[in-house]
Amino acid sequence: MKIALYSKSTTDDGKAFIAEVIRFLKDKAVTAHELSEGTTNPQELLSFHPDFLFSIGGDGTFIDAANLVGDSGIPILGINTGRIGFLTNVNRNNFKEAFDFLEKSDYQIEKRSLLQVRSDNGAPLPATFALNDISIHPHGESINAVKVLANGEHLNTYWGDGLIVATPTGSTAYSLSCGGPILVPSANVMVLTPIASHSLTVRPIVLPADNELRIKVESRSHRFILSVDSHRLAMNDDVTLTVSRAPYTIQTIRLPNAGFYSVIREKLLWGLDKRNFLDHE
Repeated sequence: MKIALYSKSTTDDGKAFIAEVIRFLKDKAVTAHELSEGTTNPQELLSFHPDFLFSIGGDGTFIDAANLVGDSGIPILGINTGRIGFLTNVNRNNFKEAFDFLEKSDYQIEKRSLLQVRSDNGAPLPATFALNDISIHPHGESINAVKVLANGEHLNTYWGDGLIVATPTGSTAYSLSCGGPILVPSANVMVLTPIASHSLTVRPIVLPADNELRIKVESRSHRFILSVDSHRLAMNDDVTLTVSRAPYTIQTIRLPNAGFYSVIREKLLWGLDKRNFLDHE
């Protein structure tokens, strides 16, 4: 078995944990390779031909690991050393148990869809693919009008501080904090969530994942900020963006007893109600 390790850790504690993981894997006769810290060069990963990639850090590290994997199909296991770690269901205390599941092939592959963004005039983009979301923000303090067509049909013009287009994976991130719904990772959909809408009648909407969106921004500053996951870039508003489902998926590893519903209950405290803990006799 060959396992690559990816992290962006710069702390002594983080580096010590990575060294502990490598020692453990070598004791298990695994060929382990630690990628260059925070590398964005996929060739280093692909030339190693790993069976798995361990992403060690938080959700941001996991998203960067997904960008590194791209369409190679290498399964990713997230080991959380950050805070909530919604995408990283393994932690420092149980990573050895997680490896035992991998060794016994006692896991499932969960495919996560991505979004792809393109510009009509060849304008540079901050990134092309997003595991979580693509979002539009004001440049400065000017209000944006965001016009959206879905499969060529006018959907809406959003007035406010911007718009989020999120995958099911991203539905529990920025979109959720702006009032969007929770979507299960396997749902074949995307969600559009307005940011600080200036209209009470505008609410998030869920669309089929095969819809193609055409997005045009109008701003008094003639500029806006485009975010593709954690990558941001100021753009002129003479561009039209096309957002669609990416042509590939990211394969993530789901271990036993780590289903989506248990994760949102544990990490988001979803459905927390003291009545659920009462002893009903």
